[in-house]
Amino acid sequence: MAYVVEVERAFRAVQGLRSPVRARRGLSLISPGKGVDVLLRIGVAFADDQLTDQGWFIDTDTAAEQVQGCCDDLAERTWTEMFDFRPTFELVARHVFDRLAGSIAGLAYVELRDQTYNVTTRYTP
Repeated sequence: MAYVVEVERAFRAVQGLRSPVRARRGLSLISPGKGVDVLLRIGVAFADDQLTDQGWFIDTDTAAEQVQGCCDDLAERTWTEMFDFRPTFELVARHVFDRLAGSIAGLAYVELRDQTYNVTTRYTP
């Protein structure tokens, strides 16, 4: 692949999971109902020969709308209430990838950046 275009949007998430590791260490926990700032980023990979005659491969406006829709959904309520799986950042990143893969050609990865704790999770199938 020759190019990777990234599209990102920010939102606030309430994961709803407790961290036994942080609790054992006496580290501060997020108060119930308080969220973390998250950056959702996608990467779309493609080659030179996939460029259109306009010189682009992906309509970034459309992709940004789809990413924003995911962010809006993820910010709507506590993740433990939304998902029937344990909503770790890893599993939510995979869920978002699966949601977007059918409509965004060349989707290479989905990344969730927990900006509160400075941790990035990238799902690359």
